[in-house]
Parts: sequence; C-alpha cells; structure tokens
Amino acid sequence: MLRSLCNIVLLALASLRVNATILTALINISDAASSPAVDVALVDQVHTIYRSALADTVGGSQNPTEESRTGIEEALKTYRQLAKKEPETYLPNIAATLNDLGILDTDENRIEKARKEFEEALKIYRQLAHKEPDVYLRYVAITLNNLGVFEGAGSRLEEALKIYRELAHRDRATYLPYVAITLKNLGILDSGKNRLNKAWEEYAESLKIYRELAQKEPETYLSHVAVTLNNLGIVDEGQNQVNEARREYEEALKIYRGLAAKEPEPYLPYVAATLVNLGILDRAQNQPEEARKAFEEALNIYKALAKQDPDQFSPFVEQVKKHLKNFPK
Repeated sequence: MLRSLCNIVLLALASLRVNATILTALINISDAASSPAVDVALVDQVHTIYRSALADTVGGSQNPTEESRTGIEEALKTYRQLAKKEPETYLPNIAATLNDLGILDTDENRIEKARKEFEEALKIYRQLAHKEPDVYLRYVAITLNNLGVFEGAGSRLEEALKIYRELAHRDRATYLPYVAITLKNLGILDSGKNRLNKAWEEYAESLKIYRELAQKEPETYLSHVAVTLNNLGIVDEGQNQVNEARREYEEALKIYRGLAAKEPEPYLPYVAATLVNLGILDRAQNQPEEARKAFEEALNIYKALAKQDPDQFSPFVEQVKKHLKNFPK
C-alpha cells in the first residue's frame, strides 16, 4: 500500500509553492496554439512529505496575476457585449478570458467561482469545436483536463485523453506531449484513489512517450522523464515491486543531478525530493546506512535552499530532520 502522503507541493518551473487544493501548471491559449513543446510544470510525489496532482490549464494571457484581475474582468465584460453582435469573432475571447479568471480563482482557493468559469469556457469551446473542430477541439481537451483535475473527475480526463489521441493520430509531433501529460494526470488521480494497477499503466505509457520525446528534445523533456519515473517508482513501491522502484528512483536521481549541475536553482529541490524517496525505500529494506546518507544529502540541500527562501523550504528541512531522528547517532 502507498504510504500516507501529507503535504501538497508544486515544484513549478523555478519555484516551489504549496497549494492546499490542486496543483496547476498553466498553459495559455497562445502557448497551446503556437508551440508543440508544451511547457508544463513538473510534479514530484514524495512519500510522507508530498502529495501532488497536476493539470494543464489554458488561458488567454500569460500567467495572469491578481493585479491584472480588474483588467481581465473588464475585458470579459467587453467581449460579452461584442459577442452579442459578432459571436463567431468574440466567443473565443470570452472562453480564453474565463480561463484566465479560473486560473486566478483557483490560485486563491475560490473554488466554486473557478469551477463556473472553467465550465462556461468548456461549454463555449464545445460550441466552437462543433463548427470548427480542427481549431477548437484542442481547447475542449485542455479545459476538460483543467476540470478533471479540479474536480478529481477521471471521466473528464479520459475524455480529454481520447481527444488528444485522435489529434495525435493526425499530428503526432504537436499532440503527443498532451497525451503524455493527460496520462500522467490520470495516473496521479488513480494512484490517489489506490487504483494502482491502472495508475501504473498510465504512468508507464506516459514515461514511454516522454522517453521518445526526450530523444529529440532532451532539454525540454528529460525533466518530464524524471518526474514520471518518480511517480512510477511510488506506485511500484506501493505494490511491493521494490527492485523496480529503486531502479526508477535511481534513474530519476541521475537525471535530476545532471539537470541541477547545469541549472541548480530549479532542479536542486527535485534532487532532494528523490533522495527522500530513496531514503524511505532504503529504510524499509533495512539498509540504514544508505538511508541515512540519502536523508543527510537531502537535508543539506534543503538547508541551503531554506537560506535563500525560508518560507518555502524550511518545512522540508524539518520533515527530513524527523526522518533522521529514527537513526542512532
């Protein structure tokens, strides 16, 4: 069985922050329309310390902030008025703006407000996709993905996955990353509900895709290989496949060390997180010295990070210290 997973942590791009509801990686409409290499946040699941969920979200502006709320709300009001006369022109703007507001409200834990915004955006995208599927079907899928993670609804994620598979069949290079991320979302959802066999299959397929993508674009996709290895390792350990779990954690750690050597700021937290996974596995397999080494290295990394950002990393320092208390000095 999977161990109890406590805190929810998002290691997104160059920061680490706690969100008590869901964890979102923001994909804006402009990004989704123009780039096949989708920039999504990476999620590590770490036994006892972390539990995570992952979503792609889609909006109209780049990383909307609370300071921009007034402008976004005014834009939505304007687009609604314009859409009364020219719906074909302005309905897409309404949907994108609703998604921006949904992103803001999710971040601020305004759950019901965000749900209504995402649901209205989805309704609009379905209408648009009915007339122009080649243009708007992708946005139906992305918004389904948002709501799937938001609600913990596998049915929405599965519908999104079905759409992405169809799109990838026609345009593999563009949509294969979306297939991978949606599979990983489903894996996180199913592992959280203890459907470990299903989660394993979803993570394994996602990993296979990310390996393929990383061969062509390692700078973009190696980190996704690593995070999926970590997730798969947690499921394997939960099913007592400890040798497989160890191989997955060790490969993830090797990748993260390589990434951190070039870019320490965004990737050192992942090195520490994976070391914690390995430490817990070593302790469970009665390898106390190996476990101690893993925890001590993770602790040193978190201490260094906490000097720069105590609010974010001090809790992890304390968590790893608790692990080390179990070892005689």
